[in-house]
Amino acid sequence: MPTFPRQRPIPLAAALFAAGALLAGPAGAQERAADAPKADSGSDEAVALTPVLVEGTFVGAIENTAGTARQLTAEELDRLRPVTLQEALRAVPGLRIIDDDIAGRRSGIGLRGAPSRRSRKVLLLEDGVPINASPYLDSSAHYTPPFQRLENIEVLQGTGHVIYGPLNNHGIINFRSLSPTVTPQTKFEIGYGNDDNAQRHLSHTRTIGDFGIALAYTGASADGAFDVEKSRFDDFYGEIEYRINDRHSLEFSASHLRERSNYDESNLTPVEYALAPRRKLGRFGQEYNTIGVNFSKYDLKHQFNGSGITVSSRIYATRTDRARFTVDPDEISVDALPAFEYEDPDYQFVEGVSGVMVSRARLYENYGAESRAVVNFSTGSIGHELSFGVQGTRSLFDDGREFGDVGEVISIGRRGTNFGTNDLAAARLDKYQATAIAGYLQNAVQFGDVQITPGLRIEHYTQHRERRFTGSTFNFDGEQDDRLLALPSLALLYTGFDKTQVFANVARGYTPAFARSADEFPLKPETGINSQIGFRTRLAPGLNAEVAAFYNVIYDTVVQLPYTVDDANVVVNAADSRSVGFDLGLNYETPSLPGTSISAFSQLAYSYARSTFTEGDDIDGNRVPETPLHAGSLTIGLKGGALWTASLTVNHFGSYFSDLLNTRDLALANEDREPVQAGDSVEIREVVVLGRVPSNTLLSARIGVTVPWVSPNTELWVTGRNLTDKTYIVDIENGIRPGAARTVIGGVTIRF
Repeated sequence: MPTFPRQRPIPLAAALFAAGALLAGPAGAQERAADAPKADSGSDEAVALTPVLVEGTFVGAIENTAGTARQLTAEELDRLRPVTLQEALRAVPGLRIIDDDIAGRRSGIGLRGAPSRRSRKVLLLEDGVPINASPYLDSSAHYTPPFQRLENIEVLQGTGHVIYGPLNNHGIINFRSLSPTVTPQTKFEIGYGNDDNAQRHLSHTRTIGDFGIALAYTGASADGAFDVEKSRFDDFYGEIEYRINDRHSLEFSASHLRERSNYDESNLTPVEYALAPRRKLGRFGQEYNTIGVNFSKYDLKHQFNGSGITVSSRIYATRTDRARFTVDPDEISVDALPAFEYEDPDYQFVEGVSGVMVSRARLYENYGAESRAVVNFSTGSIGHELSFGVQGTRSLFDDGREFGDVGEVISIGRRGTNFGTNDLAAARLDKYQATAIAGYLQNAVQFGDVQITPGLRIEHYTQHRERRFTGSTFNFDGEQDDRLLALPSLALLYTGFDKTQVFANVARGYTPAFARSADEFPLKPETGINSQIGFRTRLAPGLNAEVAAFYNVIYDTVVQLPYTVDDANVVVNAADSRSVGFDLGLNYETPSLPGTSISAFSQLAYSYARSTFTEGDDIDGNRVPETPLHAGSLTIGLKGGALWTASLTVNHFGSYFSDLLNTRDLALANEDREPVQAGDSVEIREVVVLGRVPSNTLLSARIGVTVPWVSPNTELWVTGRNLTDKTYIVDIENGIRPGAARTVIGGVTIRF
């Protein structure tokens, strides 16, 4: 992606738009109905998500993708009726979810052999725009769009390396938002449940002449997994499309999410978890700990549809303001646990009297521009679909730490004020920058029933960081990194069998080095050779299956360890590793029972992945942290025509290790990863717990009933997760965190 200065993203975008216009030329036109898929589903996303589809939806593309592909449609989301987006994603084979907050805001998505925490190794897109906080600096995800305003979710695994990057070793997820419709459509939904759960949604789509609009508001609130936690978010989305003529169209969309939650990442020691797994009240003032997130995205696109050519250009910007505020209790005596005995009593937080709070404020800004083209032509009896494009990104990331005054409660509305103290262990500001340019070219060549797609992606990126204290700037010598990567790909698709397609591919992908780390800088980017072979088939009427086996070799595996040093995450290039496994997806729907409108349906999503290190004196043969062997879900249900639907889901997430050494028993440790002994003290705010996180199997269910005598269309529904109210460990980052308790929500959805 092109290197361009912070103040000049627009001129580069203009150049790309001009290039797109030249490529478009005076070709013929294709007309898109306003209620058809988004304009860029015929170029951006369709170009990116399949090598053979130019116009149409990803549903059609799945049948012609030379790799594992899956889509969750709005209809499926309605039928699954999840409590959070992450719960819905468990229906996709190969996806592994660590859901460590009650509203699913802090995304924890892994694909195949990728660790799940904060989705750091999966490229997340919203309508084709990257929404990881900073893909080239810190790919953590603190935002995903609410599922209530999505048309569908598109998932690629082990494919798409050439079209999309970075973070393309393991997979790509694209969340597609609402689009304008020819017929005006309005949806109103509200739901309430236990633990102060509340959900609300309002959306409207329509077309007026050559203009189409889509507007949506979604909000939710709920108590958290601990007694002091409460989550709330409000999401706003708007899109306007303008069809200039039969060839050209413009689209502008904007979204904004505001989260204000009582949530922190200071979790429990094993002793505390054993006695009271959901209690934080009284620990060290954690009832004052909060997190605030403001995420904004702006996207302007131009599309040209011609005879045999589609060109799409865009400029976009995202901004994530993520600030976390927590009491800083310093160290406590281990012998006193579960009671708190401070080494220095002045660190005990009493509002207005003693103790201090610290902020962990992160501000991410990303500016991008791209132009993509797809050209269809033939040479004799051989068909070609040539895809090529260029992308440019500029990323800025400020990672700050500030303190409040003694006894002062700080929050996103009242942040710490003493930045600039001359103390390296106190206030500081780390500033990061990245510039990137990428270009790609691939050609899907069709020989009868065989399609071969060679491709190449070239990426060049730089990272830079500096640290500031007391108003001065300290530029570290050598604190800049420069990388150039070539990512070739080769895919094969065979469609000669009746109702069955066979696919295979091999490709090189990569994850940029994680710039924000307490360990050395720069790290090496994680690169991989990813291969798979599989098939999708219709086994019988109503019964569809997709199976894929994969073998991935990962070099310089990037691993985040489950603790911090000096308030900074520890990320390392652990060693080379490999992932071996398979994904299985089955969907079955029966015809209506004789004489009734009742039919049955079932859905299986299963993944086996063994990710192990292949070198290293202490870790050779050990499993990569946060990678369970088994994960999957099984849903069975009944529906009575259009009047009612009921289903039950069993979700399983296998056990996984938290650290490189594969420590088995949960144990309290210090920052040197040594066991804590009697008489020791520990820094309790970010406690170190190592060990094996046990597997869990959870039960969820839902039922929806349409009220036929009420107009407009009205549905009453009830949904629930963890129905057995099982207490289980979801993560041990900075201590032990339990998963969500039993949640039951009932509501009404009205469409008109």
